[in-house]
Amino acid sequence: MSRLTRIVLGDEPAAGVAPVAAISFTYYVSFSTFWVYVGIYAVRGLHWPTSRVGLLFLASAPLAAAANYLSGRLSDRLGRKRLIVGSFVASAVNMALLAWLGDTTAVAFVLVLAQGVIGAPAFSLDRVLVADLVTDPAKREHAYATLRVASNLGVLVGPPLAALLVYLGSWTAFLLGIAAVGLVGALVTIEFLPARTVTPVAEHQPGLRHVARDRPFVLLLLSCLLAYGDYCAFETVLPVIAVTVYGLGSSTWGLLIAISPLLVVLGQLRLTRATSRIPTAERLAGATLLMGLPFLALLRAHSVLAIVLLIVVFMLGEMVWMPTSQTVAARLAPEELRGTYLGALAAMTGPAWTLAPFVAFSLRDHAGVHAVWILFAGIAVAAAVTGAAAVHAAEAREA
Repeated sequence: MSRLTRIVLGDEPAAGVAPVAAISFTYYVSFSTFWVYVGIYAVRGLHWPTSRVGLLFLASAPLAAAANYLSGRLSDRLGRKRLIVGSFVASAVNMALLAWLGDTTAVAFVLVLAQGVIGAPAFSLDRVLVADLVTDPAKREHAYATLRVASNLGVLVGPPLAALLVYLGSWTAFLLGIAAVGLVGALVTIEFLPARTVTPVAEHQPGLRHVARDRPFVLLLLSCLLAYGDYCAFETVLPVIAVTVYGLGSSTWGLLIAISPLLVVLGQLRLTRATSRIPTAERLAGATLLMGLPFLALLRAHSVLAIVLLIVVFMLGEMVWMPTSQTVAARLAPEELRGTYLGALAAMTGPAWTLAPFVAFSLRDHAGVHAVWILFAGIAVAAAVTGAAAVHAAEAREA
């Protein structure tokens, strides 16, 4: 089995993080699948107008961002395990309530918004657990890469499973199926995740104030916010423009997007090992450039082949950026504030997902599509500069 794993993944998964990988896999099979389908569910299952769906996404992102930070902050006081178990159970109950009460628009809207909040610990605390369990900083990047493989296996399994539930049953079967997988996640967490005593945070030292005074970490947060903006461009802006402007079929995009999780599963550990000797600052900067500069290719070509090449290059950058940025964050975080720091890092997804589509589509309407791609290329350059500055500032402080 070990030999087969090495052949498929390119390396052995990191030792000691199997329980965390199981949690991450279960989360992405269950509740991340809900977010993949929630727009379709709202339009087809609840018969909402698209304007209401847009408002739903606009409202959910900042709430989820705040919940990600607070999850990390609370985990420093209460421990990680009970929050993750509670998140899985509460999310499963929420899905069951949505299946039961979803016919009422106001109730359904509130329940969907609540899902982003109560699912935050299961989403964000896995990266904190890696820092807890892998005490050797030199091994953390490999551990974070292992987590990426597990989560993307969940992405490969979850959406097809959801599609099967909708096809064979109904939207009610879809929601109850997600709830069932969530309960499995709670059981996995209870059974396999070791409990950990967390050092209490001093009452006179609020976590957010401490984070704001940490210059290297603030630079890293800014870099990640910008990089998440490019990630959002890939996940939300690119498909809309590809379908509406470049004439790409919706089903074709559905096939193309499957390239990304396949690349992560088959190449993440290989790429992490291959790039491990590159200095951290250069590695982080180069990765973010690969996430943004390829959009400039769309200024000249927007065929299916051009989009495929963009996806491949973007994912190579993303596969280096994600574990590298998480490793740097774990390195900067004081042990007693580890959840707070990594919760703040997870919170950067909210502003990016709120602002990037709004700014991009407004720019498209007023300045054209080319301006959108130039914007995201510029964002990548800014992310590279701030990311490298964060690493250099951290190294100077350690020295």
